[in-house]
Amino acid sequence: MPGTRGVYFVANDRVVELVTAFLNSFRRTNPDIPLRLIPFDDAYQRIAELGDRYGFTVWEDARLLARCDEISLSFHEHRKGHFRKLAAWEGEFDEFLYIDSDTAVLRNIDFAFDYLADYGFVTATSNLPGRAWKETIKQAGKLSRQQYEYAANTGFVTSRKGALTLDGITAALPGAREVTPHMKLGYEQPFLNYLIVTSGLPYTSLHRLRTATGDQTIPAEVFAWTPGVQARNGEVVHPVSPPPLMVHWTEPVKPTQADPADTPLYDLWLHYRDLHTLT
Repeated sequence: MPGTRGVYFVANDRVVELVTAFLNSFRRTNPDIPLRLIPFDDAYQRIAELGDRYGFTVWEDARLLARCDEISLSFHEHRKGHFRKLAAWEGEFDEFLYIDSDTAVLRNIDFAFDYLADYGFVTATSNLPGRAWKETIKQAGKLSRQQYEYAANTGFVTSRKGALTLDGITAALPGAREVTPHMKLGYEQPFLNYLIVTSGLPYTSLHRLRTATGDQTIPAEVFAWTPGVQARNGEVVHPVSPPPLMVHWTEPVKPTQADPADTPLYDLWLHYRDLHTLT
């Protein structure tokens, strides 16, 4: 029998509207699963006040978050709250999903836990050229082709408590520093890719599973900026196969940081931001 299962997300008050859209969409499709906020930094009071409404709790172990902040300084001049997602591997849930809060979750996520019978890590999307690594990683001789080609988006990760530990992550830093010149450093993504592919545990993605099996019923992450994506009434209507799992507003724009006219699927984001006022 599985142990406790739950979902983590990282946020602060600067993105409260983005998080509201995430929470409205997530609770529409996943009303009961435990949900926990990992604060991006100390400014999260407004979001914490939404906990009763959306049924989530707040991470309380400041010591572990401080360790994540210190790990971020191995790659950046200033602390990066994105690295705090690493605490999830030492959190309360035996099996967990981490989901970025700049998403609209369009379906139930329970199916993702089934893959943990065979894998230590399951992302939604991988094998994205240029996502985590510069071209120079191919000649560096530090990672195998399979490892660097995995290149996963780390905005949706299914895993188990203990698959990584902060002690193990700290021990991995010297090896990671050797490949830092080949990382596309922005946030934690290349480092987390490095941790996954050097963990010794099997890893995959929904994308790889769908490609390998030809099973087009395995849901897909949809990037809002992908050309041709269309949505109506809170649902992606093109493409419809594979079924959309979530819409992700990653770079180059996000709904709260751009002129609405320039934001892909801005109407979809508004739909979920205002969902409770529409019903």
